[in-house]
Amino acid sequence: MFLPYCQRMKRYQGDWHIESRMLVPYGIFLLTEDPDRLQAALSELLFNLSAEGKGQKALPVDEPAVEFLRGLCGDSERIDLSRGYIRSGETFVTEGPLKGKESLIRRIDRHKRLAKVEIPASGQMAEVGLEIYAKD
Repeated sequence: MFLPYCQRMKRYQGDWHIESRMLVPYGIFLLTEDPDRLQAALSELLFNLSAEGKGQKALPVDEPAVEFLRGLCGDSERIDLSRGYIRSGETFVTEGPLKGKESLIRRIDRHKRLAKVEIPASGQMAEVGLEIYAKD
């Protein structure tokens, strides 16, 4: 089981605080060498949950997407906060897991200190913490 979460900055009580949040709310990654057996077990489980009105579903995730997320997490299941700057409209990440992956950043919300990052081979987007400390 792989449950990635990320650090984000949130402002309250007049200061910025680092918080940890799940990368994919209500999402759990299950890794297996026998996907057919896992899918059969999940189908039975999800059928029972759906009958109760929960509506959960299982979605397969490609191996490159999982490897990308593991690369961001490093040795833990946490994606640390990244820091960087913007010069002439181009983003440069100086520290953190997004360093060297600037081409995957699709949108930056400087106010919330977040970056929307495209997960390769899946087209999915993830929000991770990015503090821009300078812009010219």
